[in-house]
Order: sequence, then structure tokens, then C-alpha cells
Amino acid sequence: MVTIHLPESTLLVWYCGRCRKSCKVQPPDPEQVACRCNNPVPGLRPTRVTVMHAPKARPMHALSNEEARLRALARRGTRVRVTFEATVADAMQWTAGDRRGLEFDLTTADGRRHTIDPQLPGLHIEAIATDEESAS
Repeated sequence: MVTIHLPESTLLVWYCGRCRKSCKVQPPDPEQVACRCNNPVPGLRPTRVTVMHAPKARPMHALSNEEARLRALARRGTRVRVTFEATVADAMQWTAGDRRGLEFDLTTADGRRHTIDPQLPGLHIEAIATDEESAS
């Protein structure tokens, strides 16, 4: 069984001596005042009332097909392949003792720079054919 704890607040309510409806609420809450008498007659002592508040509705919006696809992938453990197009800004060959490697500095179309190590497992770099380059 699932129990839901709703937010609550305690109010002090004075009831009208004429119509027996709430005429004064502290802290002020206009939704809780029900008395419509021209000259209400509040009681001498307030009554303590606890009001349960309904949970706030979360704003909803329609998802595009692309956003729905990305949300489906956004789960821990999902294997994905990420690809992007970039221009080689610089390439560096390095050695450290008996180890050596190659790194690429890439610039994407939006101007961001990325350093890529092609020796990382699962990484594959390939050239874009000239006919693909002119089509985009």
C-alpha cells in the first residue's frame, strides 16, 4: 500500500456568530473566508484548522519525436554511439617513455574545440568524403 503525504498548513479560524461560516483566518487566506455578512460577528476564540494542500500539477508539454527518443536513451547502462562532424584544427604526436600516441584538436561548426584521443576504446575517426562535404 502506498501512502502519499500531502503538504499541510494549520490556520486559526474565527467563525461568524450569525451564519456559522468562517469570517477571519490567520494567516490570511482569502480562499478560507466563507462569511458574506455585512457586519460579521467573530467568535471570541479561534478554532485550529489543518488544511491539506493538493500537490502542484507539474507542467506538461508535448514531446517532439527527437526529444522522446533522447529521453528513452537517457537511462543508466544504455549503450549509445555519439558522432559529430568537426574540422581538424591541430594534431599532436606525443611520447612518454616507451608509450606514444596521437591526439586530435577538433573544431565543430559552432566553434567549440574538442581534444580526442583515438586510442580510446570504441572511438572511431574517419574522413568525410568530398561529395558528402559539398552536399551539406
